Amino acid sequence: MSGSQLISVTELNALLSDPKLVLLDVRYSLTDAAYGRAAYAEGHIPGARFADLKTDVAGVCSGSNGRTPLPDSGRFCVNMRRLGLNPDSTVVVYDDGESNFAARLWFTLRWVGFANVRVLNGGLCAWKAAGLALQVEEPEWEAGTYRATMPLERVFDDDFVERNLELRDYTLVDARAHNRYTGEVENHDPKAGHIPGSLNRPSGDNLLPNKCFKDTETLRREFETVFNGVPHADIINSCGSGVTACCNHLAMMEAGIPAAGVYIGSWSEWVSDDNRPIKTGDEP
Repeated sequence: MSGSQLISVTELNALLSDPKLVLLDVRYSLTDAAYGRAAYAEGHIPGARFADLKTDVAGVCSGSNGRTPLPDSGRFCVNMRRLGLNPDSTVVVYDDGESNFAARLWFTLRWVGFANVRVLNGGLCAWKAAGLALQVEEPEWEAGTYRATMPLERVFDDDFVERNLELRDYTLVDARAHNRYTGEVENHDPKAGHIPGSLNRPSGDNLLPNKCFKDTETLRREFETVFNGVPHADIINSCGSGVTACCNHLAMMEAGIPAAGVYIGSWSEWVSDDNRPIKTGDEP
């Protein structure tokens, strides 16, 4: 496996016959929970298995832990074993192309200690653009044996983030669209704005018009402009519900920026407590 967390359509196409390949389709829509499964049934990359973001990847919503909470590690591994994950598997994950949902699955696999996972650069959009075939039939596979090991990623919780408001040891980078960060628009959560002290880097800014990631030098330069001198190890990625934050985390890793981790609960968890402060406007 290369040092990149991304894999091209050409590389993936050459891997399709590899018996160790576990190819996961994690397409999803925040406004239509049935979209992913329906899209998978209409056509997917040959050999792909469908992973549902809500039931296979995320945990159970309590009303105060965000819209896409972190799962129990044991239950997540049960789901991944059902999808055929073994300790020696080569995993590739993809979504429609924005890479947000794929990055969340990538991050969660790394959180349970699984390293050999990459995101398809450009997702299904890039696969179709290359003129490569789709498959309608669901493939057959055997259950796997993978169990969680030492985490490769750090997850931060709301208590840590709240304490950090005073300590200022870490800086949050919010991956939501700028108009959600400023509070001008909020179409998913009951309150608008951002966590005080947060910087803003919309995850969509990581991508080219063809949905592939920008080159590493461009990503690094753009991130450094956002950080404005904040040390890389002090960066915590956040967003609305712990999804697009993972795309920023992936892009930072591609750019050689070792961010501290991800606040999975993010804005949707933060605003579930009326006592927590919020800020609006362009200023952190």
